[in-house]
Amino acid sequence: MINVGIIGVGYWGSNLVRAFNNIEDAAIAAVAERKPGRVHYVQKRYPHIRVTSDHHELLRDPSIDALIVATPVPTHFEVARDVLRAGKHVFIEKPMAYTVEEAETLRDMASSLGLVLAVGHVYQFSPAVSWLTSNIQDGKLGKLFHIDSTRINLGPPSSEVNVIWDLAPHDISILLHLMRAAGLSTKLRNFQVMGNKFVSDRHIDLVHIFLEFECGVTSHIHVSWVAANKARLLQVSAEVGSVVFDDIQPVEKIKVYSEAVDNRVAGDDSQSVNLSYRPGDIFIPTLSRDEPLSLECNHFIDCLKSGAMPINGSDIGVEVVSVLEQITKALQSEPVSTLY
Repeated sequence: MINVGIIGVGYWGSNLVRAFNNIEDAAIAAVAERKPGRVHYVQKRYPHIRVTSDHHELLRDPSIDALIVATPVPTHFEVARDVLRAGKHVFIEKPMAYTVEEAETLRDMASSLGLVLAVGHVYQFSPAVSWLTSNIQDGKLGKLFHIDSTRINLGPPSSEVNVIWDLAPHDISILLHLMRAAGLSTKLRNFQVMGNKFVSDRHIDLVHIFLEFECGVTSHIHVSWVAANKARLLQVSAEVGSVVFDDIQPVEKIKVYSEAVDNRVAGDDSQSVNLSYRPGDIFIPTLSRDEPLSLECNHFIDCLKSGAMPINGSDIGVEVVSVLEQITKALQSEPVSTLY
């Protein structure tokens, strides 16, 4: 039995409590949370779980094998560093840290201490992304060209970070994960970013990110807290066709479009034909209905038991933070809403 502790039980931390509580081979030994309302939430729904306002109690508890860090992003480094120093495995919610230097320090510490470090890039465990990964690895989509992603919803009532650090880690982690599946280099050649503050002067709340990689793949990521609706849409354009992943849909999240039919390409002025084009045939694969968060938490426990490296480990965690940091520095160096 793997004993875990959870530090932070806010909006997402409460989901982690639920997910780890449902794992047969794991037990939540204790939860640390400072806000009285969140403490009451845990005590009411999980009366068997010990709750403390001091996360250092979890660090000192010899019965706890691993700690889950779901605190505000700027605190990730300090809390996770203390977890590793206490000799415990760590699962850090996304993003891994607030700077590349911090992320690399955590990666190196975990490696030198022989401890497992995982990052909460939950979309790596989405059945839809798993389907994409498998088909890219098998070469069924051919050469990757471009990946376009849109992630918009109402922003949190209060946040220590802007929309880039809140939403973009999901899309960047998916992008890097799929490129790795294709055996492609994820080294950036160039990028452009355009953002603005609409709702509040405190944080940038709408951003367009344009990425070009040395391998030739390009990507556009749009994240926003401004729109009143919610969208989770990703499109992969490849040699053999394109794939649309709409995570908002309850079913049929993946639609695969084969190559388009276009007789205009081969037509010439001497032919008397009806010129036309149409999208390719649509294939909708059957996906598992497993919850990505549940799969992610189970994967972490399995890695602790087997000693395997998690697929959402420190390497991709550092790389995601690197992209986020470069984007942030670009926006900070010039007036907002300028293209770089």
